[in-house]
Amino acid sequence: MKPITRIAPSPTGFLHVGTAHTALYNWLFARKHGGKFILRIEDTDTKRSNSAMSDVIIESLKWLGLEWDEGPYFQSDKFPIYKKYAYQLLENKSAYYCYCTPEEIEARRQKAIAQKHTWIYDRKCINLSKGAIHELPLQNKPRAIRFFVPESKVSFEDKLHNKLERDSQEIGDFVILKSDGTPSYNFACVVDDHELGITHVIRGEDHLVNTFKQILLYKAFGWKPPEFVHHPMILGTDRSKLSKRHGAVSIMDYKKQGFLPEALVNFLALLGWSPGGDREILSLSELIELFSLDRLRLTASVFDIEKLEWLNGEYINKLSDEELLDRIYAANRKPQTANREYMLKVVNILKPRMQKLTDFMKFSSCFFEDPAEYDKEGADKYFKPPETIERLSLVKDRFSKLEEFNVEKIESAVRKLADELGIKAALLIHPIRLALTGKIGGPSLFHIVETLGKETVIRRLEKALAFLK
Repeated sequence: MKPITRIAPSPTGFLHVGTAHTALYNWLFARKHGGKFILRIEDTDTKRSNSAMSDVIIESLKWLGLEWDEGPYFQSDKFPIYKKYAYQLLENKSAYYCYCTPEEIEARRQKAIAQKHTWIYDRKCINLSKGAIHELPLQNKPRAIRFFVPESKVSFEDKLHNKLERDSQEIGDFVILKSDGTPSYNFACVVDDHELGITHVIRGEDHLVNTFKQILLYKAFGWKPPEFVHHPMILGTDRSKLSKRHGAVSIMDYKKQGFLPEALVNFLALLGWSPGGDREILSLSELIELFSLDRLRLTASVFDIEKLEWLNGEYINKLSDEELLDRIYAANRKPQTANREYMLKVVNILKPRMQKLTDFMKFSSCFFEDPAEYDKEGADKYFKPPETIERLSLVKDRFSKLEEFNVEKIESAVRKLADELGIKAALLIHPIRLALTGKIGGPSLFHIVETLGKETVIRRLEKALAFLK
């Protein structure tokens, strides 16, 4: 049977790295075996769910290239269905009405804690008198439906963790339908996975505690549960739970920062899974071909933003200049120029230094405007020597006389002048760079000079000389 997997984010926030990581594994597994990947939006929390967040989640998955075969299905469209199944459990005595208010339950929980007892629901409502059972509904008192947890061991087989077992009495009777008519997470999850025919549930190991409850529900309904795979969580560099202090955690934040979707997908795939060997750069088609649940790791992986930046830089350098320029434009980072030929020259120069699309604007300002100021540290080092004015004047004269203004002629002129002055070429190169760009670092100076063109170079050298004088 071909697998059917799903990703089921909650629209109470953006699509975060952890959810995207899980979505990718489900997507790869379905694609590897010719199955289906389903998108379900778990919006049963009507107070916190946001339709705008649903749109962002959908946009994020599309940007990553994780297209789904069915959906998106919204749980909020299925409240009558959840009620139908909850009443079915009531009828077969697997569930009962609970009239306890949240305040009452919290008071009893705090009392148990004070007495150093482990709290589970005390089944107060299952022992109501016959009179109360008839009277309370007439009073229109809010009531939830709780699942009756039988006394037994609860176990299931996990692809990574093998057999996992827990005493059901540690779980306690849990709510399946809240007093406002909305289903609990575990109940809606089981009903949906059954109705959608989900064969494999691949998710983070933080869901292990939920799985025991879900297994109980599958048994109560007489349904076959899916196969479970609980992979380790992603940690920050300090080995704590991944959070904003470790870098952006929303997928669209990475898009805004200038990461390529294929690089981010490649990076996420390697967090907890190995393709074998020492390969690190893998296309989507290669990931599909190589993906196997057997290669998932049991240990948590660390989200290293520097590793992601390096990998993104590798992907950027694999792009043609044309495609990279189009990506820069698509990211709404278009400089004020319509000269595509000139833009391609700038892209070619900057590409080896770029790790993110945003680096283009960071490094390219000198190609579009004269320096407004000069780096203070650089000016103290390269502009203060008294001979700098004479040297830059000679450079300006040599450049003015060049009939062919290309990299070879420009470099030859600079190095020849350095030889004539009996100095290292660096003593000319650094002041020239500072004069032309306002900075002390950057790509090859001779490529910058050629791209700027003779007229701009002469004007900027004259501006620097006026500044020095």
